Amino acid sequence: MSELPSGTIRAHATRMKPGEDLVTSMENAAASAMETSKSESAFVLSAVGSVESVTLRMANACLVGQEEQSTQNEIKNWEERMEVVSLVGTFSQNGKHIHMSVSDATGKVFGGHLVAGRIFTTLELVLGTIENVRFSREIDDSTGYKELSVQKST
Repeated sequence: MSELPSGTIRAHATRMKPGEDLVTSMENAAASAMETSKSESAFVLSAVGSVESVTLRMANACLVGQEEQSTQNEIKNWEERMEVVSLVGTFSQNGKHIHMSVSDATGKVFGGHLVAGRIFTTLELVLGTIENVRFSREIDDSTGYKELSVQKST
């Protein structure tokens, strides 16, 4: 196995406010963190808060060539106040990949690929950047999707 790209991690903290668009705010924060640190990679270190609406894509994709399975991913939307219990993801100059879990008033948890959302009270977000590591998204012929590509940068 070849050596995995590695570098010094810098943390970048921000707070998103009520009513802000979750995805746009996260993309802007990641772009700012990458610009500030002169990095080509960002990822979620920590996130806590709440949303008043969220749209998630459920996992149902199949590998390329497995037509007997549905290639459609169900999209679910919640228009209610929910607690953020998990938020993970990677950001690059040409894309992002974010997964999120939220819990409703009864504690039932839902999770999937983050499509959209709006902040309810707050989202306390800490992003990391990695010195000398570049994230990009490139089509992977084995999956048919743009997947993470990690390279050493200079």
